[in-house]
Amino acid sequence: MTLNDEQQRRALIYCRVSSGRQKSEGHGLDSQEHRCRAFAAENGWHTERVFPDTITGGGDFLNRPAMRELLAYIDGKPHEQYVVIFDDLKRFARDTVFHWNLRSAFKVRNVIPRCLNYNFDDSPEGTFVETIFAAQNQLEREQNKRQVMQKQRARLESGYWPFFPPPGYRASKDPTHGKLLRPVEPVAGTIREALEGFASGRFASQVEVQGFLQSRDFARGKRVYLEVVKRLLTRIIYAGYIEYPRWGVELRIGHHEPLVSLAVFRQIQDRLSGRARFNSHKGMSADFPLRGSVVCSDCEHPLTASWCTGRSVRLPYYRFTGHECAWKNKSVRREKIEGDFESILKRATPRRELIDYSIALFTESWNKRMIRANKEVKNHEQELSSIREEKRALVSRVVKTGAEDLLRAYEGRISELSVEEALLIERMKVPRTMALNFETAMHCVLDYIGNPYGKWTNGTLEDKRMVLKLVFTDKLTYSKEDGFGTANFSLPIKAFQLLSTNNSQGVEM
Repeated sequence: MTLNDEQQRRALIYCRVSSGRQKSEGHGLDSQEHRCRAFAAENGWHTERVFPDTITGGGDFLNRPAMRELLAYIDGKPHEQYVVIFDDLKRFARDTVFHWNLRSAFKVRNVIPRCLNYNFDDSPEGTFVETIFAAQNQLEREQNKRQVMQKQRARLESGYWPFFPPPGYRASKDPTHGKLLRPVEPVAGTIREALEGFASGRFASQVEVQGFLQSRDFARGKRVYLEVVKRLLTRIIYAGYIEYPRWGVELRIGHHEPLVSLAVFRQIQDRLSGRARFNSHKGMSADFPLRGSVVCSDCEHPLTASWCTGRSVRLPYYRFTGHECAWKNKSVRREKIEGDFESILKRATPRRELIDYSIALFTESWNKRMIRANKEVKNHEQELSSIREEKRALVSRVVKTGAEDLLRAYEGRISELSVEEALLIERMKVPRTMALNFETAMHCVLDYIGNPYGKWTNGTLEDKRMVLKLVFTDKLTYSKEDGFGTANFSLPIKAFQLLSTNNSQGVEM
């Protein structure tokens, strides 16, 4: 090919950043493009288009979005002759195999590669030298990768999260810790409510957590997928701990602020594994909030509910559907059954003075419990010391042993002790936060059982689900002839009823 033929070609510029910082600041791409345009002008080439690549890291360059776009652009103009300009040979490819694959892709398209700091030469000697440079670039990339991984692992082992922050956190500079995860509101509060709600049974399923996150615009206008929910529910980082089994980093306390306690996280895992179950009221809906919570008094089969179409209007009914039920296929108007239910809630509503008296009793009892809890902390400190001593002894054995079976046994026991250690530390923190949590929880519960009728008639579907859980211990029975049977009220409701009939109001709660 003559020099004149090459000068008649048009130039395409490929720019690539090598770090996230260059991508965010933009200087890397801008400076590369400026130098490549100047190089094209010096050689008499007209720059037709620039292909910026903002995907950092290595890999097959033929699969990078900008490179695929560049090759497709060339294929779309088969009669044009192009020169592709790179700022540096490292921008071409940082892997020997990928380097030559890309060279071959250019060669079959009759594309000439040009680099500002390297002259491509297809002679045997030039090919040899080019291979050495490509191998050197690959070596440098792999060494950098190893160094980064070593630093990241060291951060993990020290209790820090070195990767991209999980939802609800951002990495902020700290004078003591360096980069440290910090909660970001309101996302952190939304995640906290979702995790605690699933642990307590407020959300009966992952689908309900998905709906809650969607209602809070968790994904900023996009759809929240169940896979996102599962990741949120299984990440122990939200409990304030760090682990990375892929690199052999076992569970350890993180330096970041947790969104939930370790106890809540374990409740979530129990629910996910099926070890914990809740009365989930799966049939409940906004149209029929009692569906799933009312059973037939004759056959104990749950009542279903649906809309029935009349001559001119649609009417809501609850229906008996038990196969051997005396009232099979019989129905009850929604206003009838829900009206009777609201009468039960009115009878369950305590007087205001009883609630105030109960708060005083609960607080007195709680203060006594706090004294016992502080004593338990001292016992936990002794247990913690024993666990750490056993871990030190096992680590010493791991260093000395050469038997694979013993090594696995020691490592398994060390992992178990790490979990026990984390749980003990979590329990030792409890007395410091229990008072605030108790105060919040007590007023939250009393808000429901102090006015269940108001919460039911004016609340959301979640409020109604909470009323059913806090006011009743079992499903309600209903008879087609006699209406609701005797309701099994929860212990707090029974306590209020007992107080209301006790003249001295000195009954133990």
